[in-house]
Amino acid sequence: MSHHFDYPQDETLDITDAYCFAGAGDILEDILTPRTAFGMNSSPSTGNPWNTAGYYELKIDTNGDYVEDITFRATFPIGSDGKQHVKVEQLTGRAATDRNASGTVITPHHAPVGEVVECLNGIKLFAGQRLDPFYNFIPFPVATTEALKAGTFPDYDALRPATDSFMNNTVRSYVLELPAKITGHGKLNYWATTAYFDKGHNTWVQLQRAAEPNMTTFFDFAGGSAKVANYNGTVPTIDRVGRPRHPATDPASGIWGQVRDNIAAVVEAGGTYNKFPHKFPTALAYGAWAADTLLPNVITFIPGTVALWDPWYDIQNGKGIVEDIASNIIKMVVNQDFSSGLEPAPVLDCFPYLAAPPAS
Repeated sequence: MSHHFDYPQDETLDITDAYCFAGAGDILEDILTPRTAFGMNSSPSTGNPWNTAGYYELKIDTNGDYVEDITFRATFPIGSDGKQHVKVEQLTGRAATDRNASGTVITPHHAPVGEVVECLNGIKLFAGQRLDPFYNFIPFPVATTEALKAGTFPDYDALRPATDSFMNNTVRSYVLELPAKITGHGKLNYWATTAYFDKGHNTWVQLQRAAEPNMTTFFDFAGGSAKVANYNGTVPTIDRVGRPRHPATDPASGIWGQVRDNIAAVVEAGGTYNKFPHKFPTALAYGAWAADTLLPNVITFIPGTVALWDPWYDIQNGKGIVEDIASNIIKMVVNQDFSSGLEPAPVLDCFPYLAAPPAS
């Protein structure tokens, strides 16, 4: 799983994946200027329609402080025609962090789902049922999760041959393609969230936070040393709280500390912490490098560049929809090269880039 199946209470608010990559550029005064696609998928089991009471949010940090500067909030009301429509608001500055704030509506009235929609300021929108681009063999992440919990080293070869557990799976995709006049040309941090309004407590409750693969499925932050009861309800700025001054030797706490210590236990058990290309004198030192590399849990991207998320090879620039991210996160845990051997699902060469499900 990338971010699948960690909110079984309502799969329509369960984010399966978040992604960010270069879209088709714009020609402005004979100069090619970049566009960037930001998206999330939800409803991992059956691709059911969006929750009409939920918020689906794409969050972008433009100044490197891991606090959102722009939020694109999608809601999916039912119109008088009985059909579900999509409405997207753009919130900036302080309003981007406030679920009670209102933003600028960028969509036309009763914007349809299942179609490409031209929005304000050159933004493109698609919200509809798509083929899940994620591919993985579920026994691999299950073995990784068990190893992180127990401090053992997983035997992936014993689980082969691998087959794609997500083949022909259907999801609901919410994708925007933004021009550079909105994103700028500098480095961005991106993540996706869902939320619902708790009428009993009169407040919005964040249900999901997604960026890098498997961070909420590999690590038991509630039952582990982090003691964070609801990691999905947190923000990126907490991810490095508890990182000590000497990260390779000193006791650590919080999310960062658990990621370091869990990964250190795995590479200690496998004896891989001192192997190239990431050779360290101790397992804890490797764990500290891995925690620093994976946290904060955001997707970093420079508009107009090629997206690839493979941090074990020191590449963290966006996260596309065809790369083997499930294998790439496992490399970080075991400090070994790893491949599932699986092939990606078909995608489109134009917006919204994700292919329609087989029945469409």
